[in-house]
Amino acid sequence: MEVIYSGLFATPERVAQIAEDEDVDAVALSLLNGAHNTLFPRVVKELHKKGIKDVLVLGGGVIPEEDKKGLEKSGVSGVFGPGTPLSTIIDHVSTGVAKLRKI
Repeated sequence: MEVIYSGLFATPERVAQIAEDEDVDAVALSLLNGAHNTLFPRVVKELHKKGIKDVLVLGGGVIPEEDKKGLEKSGVSGVFGPGTPLSTIIDHVSTGVAKLRKI
């Protein structure tokens, strides 16, 4: 896997533009400021505005359990908190991208 780092404080529009420019398979978002319910769905919306619907979007950070279902409903395929084993995240990305690409 190749990682493209967008830098700090990238807007949802910028993240979607990078995803389009780089033809990514997945977008992984991480927030610690509590704005996940606003920003994660906005990234999904910006991707969809660009016609990008075959990209796995996942999120991480300090996200309360009660927020996970809403994020998943908005198009975030997986939400991972602190302490999640890296192997769990890798498996989620590998499986999710394979399903999207029908590999």
